Amino acid sequence: MSDQPKAPIIINPVPPLTTNEGATFGPFDLLDYIRSPDVISGELTFQAELTNGDALPQGLMCTTDGFISGLPPVGTAGKYDILLTVNNASEIPLVVGITLTINARPQVDVETQLGVIKTQIWEALASGIDLPNSEFADLLNRPITETEVYYLLQRFAVLTIWDIYNLEPAGDKVALSLPGCSKHYVIYDRGSCLVAAPKDLFSHERTLADALQTSKIMAREVYKRGWTVEFAGFNKMVRAAWVEIQLLGQKHGKSLEIMHYTPTEEDKKLFSVQSQAADLQGPSF
Repeated sequence: MSDQPKAPIIINPVPPLTTNEGATFGPFDLLDYIRSPDVISGELTFQAELTNGDALPQGLMCTTDGFISGLPPVGTAGKYDILLTVNNASEIPLVVGITLTINARPQVDVETQLGVIKTQIWEALASGIDLPNSEFADLLNRPITETEVYYLLQRFAVLTIWDIYNLEPAGDKVALSLPGCSKHYVIYDRGSCLVAAPKDLFSHERTLADALQTSKIMAREVYKRGWTVEFAGFNKMVRAAWVEIQLLGQKHGKSLEIMHYTPTEEDKKLFSVQSQAADLQGPSF
């Protein structure tokens, strides 16, 4: 039947992936290559493992919403065959094979190299001249790319939801214990706003999925409080909170006013997909 969910489809061939030991990889967005064929089929969830059943190489991860990223350490060089499984509401998985090559870091005498660089830097500073044309200087002078900035924003993602008509300044932090919040995040009540931040800023266990789940829990809390809200923070956390508030308004017949935010087409599409899925579930709280 035409109204039945359909399996995920490949819209572009997934290319071979290549990175280096000790180098940041990604985020590589699988949604650029795989989609649900229609709204009825629902949003996608991704899972990746090696074809032999092992986890991805150390330092790399694949989030459920389709991002592969990480930093493979020294010792992970090699060619890997990855099995990517993609599910949606059809319950008919799409299985895709991906090759990943991790190149070995060049072997150098690290202590000697660092000693030379340190000597060059101290001599340059003492003479008041520019840093020498060394690998260290090249690293400092290399332009930062937009992808790198966005990766850092995603890794250190935070979200603030303001009670816009509460004109009091944000007060002392009071940690909330809200069911469903990721164990890698903490939600603070500061009176006129709620703030979500990572517990351990440099944790390699925390993924984007943790940030998005926490955003949904925050949205449910402000909906209970009946705030008129304004968002500030990482765009994907804002999107998750906006979608959750729309879903709650649809389910309970009472919309929450959101100020100074214009939803994107991607926001609206995600809400449409999740609202259909929500019809098959019970109350959000």
